[in-house]
Amino acid sequence: MDRVRWCSDDFQRRVGVGPAEETVVVQQNGVCLYDGGRRIGFDNGLLSLTTHRLLWVGRPNSGESFIALPLVAVLNATMEAGGGGFLRNRTPKIVLHLLTQPALETALLALPHTLPWIDRWRKNAGGDAYAVVSSSAEDHIKLGFAAGGEKNFWRALEETLKAKPWAVTVASARIHGGPGIAGIERQQAARAHATDARLEGAFEDLNKLISQAKEMVTLSHTLAHRTREAKGGELTNDETAELRATMLSMGVEDEEERGGTARMSLTVGFGSFHTQLAHQISNLLTPILSEMENGPQSKYRHMGAGCIDLASAYCRINRALGMQLVSPEDVLKACRLLERERLPLRMKKFPSGLLV
Repeated sequence: MDRVRWCSDDFQRRVGVGPAEETVVVQQNGVCLYDGGRRIGFDNGLLSLTTHRLLWVGRPNSGESFIALPLVAVLNATMEAGGGGFLRNRTPKIVLHLLTQPALETALLALPHTLPWIDRWRKNAGGDAYAVVSSSAEDHIKLGFAAGGEKNFWRALEETLKAKPWAVTVASARIHGGPGIAGIERQQAARAHATDARLEGAFEDLNKLISQAKEMVTLSHTLAHRTREAKGGELTNDETAELRATMLSMGVEDEEERGGTARMSLTVGFGSFHTQLAHQISNLLTPILSEMENGPQSKYRHMGAGCIDLASAYCRINRALGMQLVSPEDVLKACRLLERERLPLRMKKFPSGLLV
């Protein structure tokens, strides 16, 4: 809710002209506001969707201040239906996922024309004083429609977000045929906004990847425990080797072998970083390469008997390291130390340049 700002009634009437002209699209009574999933006392108000903002006022036509959210702040809008059965009294909601406050300010400054109310969201113009809450850890707000009408409002909101009338560029708005200082500033702000959007998307994808990786580790450990329980005791040597090879191919070491640690670690004291890494590479790849030599029944027979190319080895090593990723150069340097450390693996270079 720190991206939602207080505005006065006089301020509402200053809706701009030309590209900045703001008109009402749809209105709905009986709307409650939530900061994330928490109600914050803004209940049963009038919610207005304009071409540029969402406006909420507790008592329409009373002259009291209203609160506003620029549509440029909305990343996407989703429906959260009301409950049925035991949850039949649950209010249907629209969930708005928002830009961060710094990214919102950058996005507003990147618009092709100046909006009359933009200072309420500019830190340097004292906009923080108008925030509904000083700070919020939530990245979304919810609009609760106690009196219904959520489907029509959501459709209108989706259409407006796709059209982006606040970003329409009018050619006649350019002055003297050149961008000038203001144009250069807008271009810089636009580039910064695009960078912010890409970074937010990248971090969102990274968080999903980390979450899936954790699920993979948990699944492998559950598999190991259930296999032992199903056997009613200790596994045979062949079964243990098969399970360990499967877990290693997923980038996870056996819990009991590692004392409960689910990934490789570079904290073992072998000396320098590359020496440590050489030992870890040997510990990881030796069981796999040994399995390759077991003949046509080996699950790794498609990779060649007892050898693996350096590119495939690099991928397996980084999968096993989890978040402690290493560069190709570090892996190459570590592999060159295998012979010096008298480890069971050796790196070989063929005349073609292939490293295995």
